Amino acid sequence: MHPRHRALLEMQKLLIDVLMHKRKTRRTKWVHELLLNREEQGDYHHLVQELYNDPLRFKTYFRLTPELFELLHEKVATRITKTETNMRKPIISKERLSICLRFLATGDSFVSIAFSYRVGTLVDEVTKVIWDVLVNEYMPVPATQDWVEIAKEFQERWNFPNCIGAIDGKHVVLQAPPNSGSLYLNYKGTHSIVLLALVDAHYPFRVIDVGAFGRNSDGGVFSRARPIWLKGSPEFGVDSAFSLQKHLMRPFPGQQLTTEKRVYNYRLSRARRVVENAFGILSNQWRVYRRVMAVTPEKAEAIVKTTCILHNFLRIHGNKCEEEHAVRSSPCDSQDSLQPVLRMGANSSSRLAVSFREKFCTYSSPQGEVSWQHSIE
Repeated sequence: MHPRHRALLEMQKLLIDVLMHKRKTRRTKWVHELLLNREEQGDYHHLVQELYNDPLRFKTYFRLTPELFELLHEKVATRITKTETNMRKPIISKERLSICLRFLATGDSFVSIAFSYRVGTLVDEVTKVIWDVLVNEYMPVPATQDWVEIAKEFQERWNFPNCIGAIDGKHVVLQAPPNSGSLYLNYKGTHSIVLLALVDAHYPFRVIDVGAFGRNSDGGVFSRARPIWLKGSPEFGVDSAFSLQKHLMRPFPGQQLTTEKRVYNYRLSRARRVVENAFGILSNQWRVYRRVMAVTPEKAEAIVKTTCILHNFLRIHGNKCEEEHAVRSSPCDSQDSLQPVLRMGANSSSRLAVSFREKFCTYSSPQGEVSWQHSIE
């Protein structure tokens, strides 16, 4: 055999021996000593158990009451429970849920929460489960009768006719994703993904679209989401960031307006504000929006979807009066990582869209007049 061939075979044999040795070598540590003290020193096994005896502080810590924590856990427990093995004791489902909710409630770093609970990070897995389990129950696709009911509620509560929702968008600010170039760079020079939301008259999110690049034109984001929203729908209330269309009613522009147009703008603004209020509740409830999210865009998308479905969960089961007070006292502000979207489409409008707005204007004065609308004078 040629010496070169012999040397090559010897090298291959040596490599095989090394690999087989690695396979036979057993790990000396399956769990770090710090994590082994989870039940003696971790927050869940001590602080959280104490908080159960103080519902007010429990709610401050998790942003929901002990009763709602138990209800949420009941819904997701089977999906986040792990089987015990001979190698290590699994983290129980309530502890997993606690870690996820604590992250959403504070926006603290994964490392900080991992040290507090004496565990590795579990947020990604649990957020996806919460969304998957709750979405069909708490954000179902509206049926025709649902749209009719929403329009009725806008008429009764906000005195705006034929409206089936208020739409707005927010940039969710992220830490610059690696190797992303300018894909996520938005108009403010920060990196973000876009959250578009359709909200009904009582603040729940009916439809959301999450994950578009921050650099995308906002009109492009809206066009991508619109086929979902416009199926069998009449009109939506929007602000001046959107273009006027036959299904999107925006304010009349300018300062020198007739009384009728000013009244229409006031009535529209009053109905459209529910979506701003919904974002205010969202960022006040889940303080993860008070910081720049130091996660990948994919993880940020899961976080946003989870907070939106939890928002609806709390609207149905929680204290609505308290949440509405939060809107008045702490709306979205410049400190939030939820930042406004400036433009949602072109400025041009069709004649049909203009005529639709004129009909709404005529309805506001005098046909559908209400006493308080003249307070803008």
